[in-house]
Amino acid sequence: MHFAAFSGMRPAFRPLYSVHMGNPDTAPEENLWECHRGMNSFDMGRVPAVSFGNGRVADTAQVVGDLGGGPVFLIADAALAELGIAPELANTLNDAGLACTLSAEIVGEPKEALIDRLTEQTRSSGARVVVGLGGGAAMDAAKLVAAIAPSETEARLYALASAPIPKTGLPAIAIPTTAGTGSEVTRTSIVSTNSGAKNWYWSEELMFAHAILDPGLTVSLPPHLTAWTGIDAVAHALEAVTSRRSNAAGQMYGLEALRLLSDALPIAVTQGDDIDARSQVLWASTLAGLALHNCNTHMGHNISHALGSLARIHHGLATGLALEVTLPWLVDQPDGGDTYALAAQALGAAPAVDELPDAFASLMRACEIARALPEVCAGVTSEALASEMKSPANRSMSLNAACTIQDDDLDDMAHMMMSLPIAQAA
Repeated sequence: MHFAAFSGMRPAFRPLYSVHMGNPDTAPEENLWECHRGMNSFDMGRVPAVSFGNGRVADTAQVVGDLGGGPVFLIADAALAELGIAPELANTLNDAGLACTLSAEIVGEPKEALIDRLTEQTRSSGARVVVGLGGGAAMDAAKLVAAIAPSETEARLYALASAPIPKTGLPAIAIPTTAGTGSEVTRTSIVSTNSGAKNWYWSEELMFAHAILDPGLTVSLPPHLTAWTGIDAVAHALEAVTSRRSNAAGQMYGLEALRLLSDALPIAVTQGDDIDARSQVLWASTLAGLALHNCNTHMGHNISHALGSLARIHHGLATGLALEVTLPWLVDQPDGGDTYALAAQALGAAPAVDELPDAFASLMRACEIARALPEVCAGVTSEALASEMKSPANRSMSLNAACTIQDDDLDDMAHMMMSLPIAQAA
């Protein structure tokens, strides 16, 4: 599959897979869309405008103009300032007459104090549009800053949906430079408390007005980060498809994302300059974000968010390992079999429940992700991890699993996770 540039996106339902979930003597083609018979009602989340293609970052000034013009407040990863990418975009906007203020302070997951500082800077700059440039952290920060800056309130007031986010926010543009989080098309932001605990923010007001997807911006991502961010996209798609809230919209996006990622992600990891592979991974990451947007996540993210509150482990790596550890347990439960079979087939395996764990593990190895925790996790106990998994910020994700998960099950999963070997230092 080759990707060309395009603008706009209008979702349309189409049969992506022939799925065998009934009589073993029946051909898969005879069970097409079996999973959608007797569908329950669901709400399909809105999709922001999307511009896709190599070099499309050059369209940023035009998109800003379409949203009403500057000034612009540009929130970027610190590394992109060092590479010159963020200053180049700021200069382009300034040259176009759209006064741009650049803040490149994002290093790892943003904390509440940084969000509050960025909202004050946004107000002081007189910005009318906010742009997020970078990985998921930069985009999560940008969408939250844009949403709350005009209200002059602190970020912590809206954590865990404790208060509705105001409807007076500024329009925001997402320009991802990694392919994994899908933050450009979700209504969620992940921001840490000042003590380091992960919190989520959720609201329709957090949706970007426009996403610019330029695969050329992802080419310089090193292999291990390509793998870790990419496996996060796989997890978004797989968890959405197999969740309690799984529905036709999430499966439409999620299964296509899994199909693309199973083919293209290992190539992007091992042949980073392959622009077609990079394009497929970036597009799949967005589709996976839309799957998450419609169905949410479950155990992979319950564990990775909990572990990320206890150690500085990359979110994508933690999520991939958490899924690899828990999938054998999940598929052994009586609920969720049909969707597990769908996911297995999308990953290139036979459409059978028990094929899913091995299919996912094989993709992890093809992306050169070892079945081992990094050394930063050496001091984390299974008891501490289980406690975080049961916290209000994380327990809700486990409730979205297809089967019922008790606290004792979380204890067992935490033990399985922390029983992984610790990787030796390079």
